[in-house]
Amino acid sequence: MSQPPLAKQEEPGAASEYKYWAFISYSHRDEEWARWLHRAIETYRVPRRLVGRQTASPWGALPSRLYPVFRDRDELPGASDLGLKIREALRASRFLIVVCSPNAAASRWVNEEIKTFKAMGREQHVLCLAVEGEPSASDKGDAAAECFPPAIRFRVRPDGELSEDRAEPVAADARPVADGKANALLKLLAGMLGVGYDDLKRREGQRRRRRRAQFVAYAVSAFALLAIAYIAIADTGARLPFGASLRSFLDRHEASVFRPVRGEPEVRRSAAKIRRAAVARLAREWKETHWTYDSPARLDGPVTALSVWITSQAMCAVARSPEATDEDLRNALEAVEMTFDPAILVERNGLKFGWRPTRSVYTAAEPSLWTVALIANILKRNALVLDEDKRRLLSVRLAYAQEVASLYRPTESGGWNTFAQQTRPEEHSSYTSTLALLALLETRAAGLPWQGSVEQRDALIVKTARWLMSQFDDKTTPAGWRAAPDAQGPVSDGLTLQIYGLLLRAEAEANVSIPAQINAAMLEHLASLTGRPLDFPLTAATFIRVFKNYDGQMRDETQAVEFIWHPWAVECAWLWLKRAEKVGASVEDRVRVRRSLSYLLAEIEEQVLNMLQSKETKTFAVSETLYGLSAITPP
Repeated sequence: MSQPPLAKQEEPGAASEYKYWAFISYSHRDEEWARWLHRAIETYRVPRRLVGRQTASPWGALPSRLYPVFRDRDELPGASDLGLKIREALRASRFLIVVCSPNAAASRWVNEEIKTFKAMGREQHVLCLAVEGEPSASDKGDAAAECFPPAIRFRVRPDGELSEDRAEPVAADARPVADGKANALLKLLAGMLGVGYDDLKRREGQRRRRRRAQFVAYAVSAFALLAIAYIAIADTGARLPFGASLRSFLDRHEASVFRPVRGEPEVRRSAAKIRRAAVARLAREWKETHWTYDSPARLDGPVTALSVWITSQAMCAVARSPEATDEDLRNALEAVEMTFDPAILVERNGLKFGWRPTRSVYTAAEPSLWTVALIANILKRNALVLDEDKRRLLSVRLAYAQEVASLYRPTESGGWNTFAQQTRPEEHSSYTSTLALLALLETRAAGLPWQGSVEQRDALIVKTARWLMSQFDDKTTPAGWRAAPDAQGPVSDGLTLQIYGLLLRAEAEANVSIPAQINAAMLEHLASLTGRPLDFPLTAATFIRVFKNYDGQMRDETQAVEFIWHPWAVECAWLWLKRAEKVGASVEDRVRVRRSLSYLLAEIEEQVLNMLQSKETKTFAVSETLYGLSAITPP
């Protein structure tokens, strides 16, 4: 507590005469405490509601900060006249704060600084901070524990000498058993500011609560910003912990920013634009070449002849396209008639083997299956086909092509073979079976029978689809199909996407049930296509078959097959979305597939168009692009 003024005290001057708010006196052994106290006072901000208040102290209105504070080891390193400099600093200080401990009590210099300050008439402005020892322990006979220097315990005469009168020091006790650091600091500050300790503590508590609330608000804001940034990075597709879950959440609420999804109208427009370019190219090729090629390897027949495989596939795609004109359809009808030129048909011993191959010496199933699909797509265009053409196509051409195709289905397992008369007829081809399912579905879509029977047609659809599903390999990444069950090489990406699309058609059109593991793998495969480059590497497969050729010779042939993927991905994604509407697939799954579809069409449209215009692009790639994208019907 403050003391009454001495008889000859030196009255403090105006506030402007003081340079320092306080002079900290301490033993060098207590430097850590002095450094803490120095920093704590100088960085303390007076509560806003106290700033400017007039108090009974001679310092006038309360400031916002108590700065600066003098600490002799910092202010006067190596001074030549230490006594004079310290005296000047003491005179320029409003308060003397003594760091009290047994070290300070035994320090001559601490005691001298206190005596000098008190002799200036400022005893009431001496504040003590007890940090160690015991205040006034010497009065109890324990001088070693005493923390107050003599000049604290006794008053000082004007000549600077100690009197015998006891002083009552104003002390704050920072020891853990007493006030503790925080409360001791507040007591010192209250004494310096001339305000009540309880008032200052209450205001400090309010400020701390405000700071805590602000900190919480800042922390919440910072966390929110970090969370938003993390979600945004995850939304770009970056691999982050929980990234997949975050993307799923965004897709569930259709809230993705960095993974756009185009609307269905834009997807339809893009598909139509690409189809028009494909139709134009195929029409030009038909006009210029009629897809005839020289084939010296043929065993018999003309050296230069129509390639039935290329022609039937291309014209099937044209006939399926919504953009096909009357002229395009007439070209398709002309192609059918050229396909059935007796010079290129192969029949031996009552068996219809199909068509003379273009670059080999053996027949295969694929030309007959594409021819069936071509005729079915032409007959679907009822308004554009004359009755006479319908009768000939149905009773003659379609029946012949289906009879040829049946030669490559030697068993009732549902699988189809690439070659006729294989020595092991059970060695089916996944690729040939895929084309067989395509031809059967096109036949059904046109309302046509298979060899005179719609029941046989529907039974073959179910058998073929089930055989294909039995060959599904879910142990690989991605899961899917190879060109043949025994084919060497990885699962074929393009073939897998084509089969997925055909199974979706079989489910929608012929009530074929798709197993859950195939549905799950299909979804993940489709969702993975976003961002895939158009020139994604094609997968190749090889398999060997032994068979008796139509000329009676045994042949041992190695088949190498490559599959493009883009058009089958488009068809599969479109059909999956149509199915999703019926079965109630989750929003996030639908968004994932919609994103892939919009990428495959709207976002890489120019790349696809450039591919169609390139001379390097083979006719079959143009045909499959047109066929696959024709699944997307106009509004």
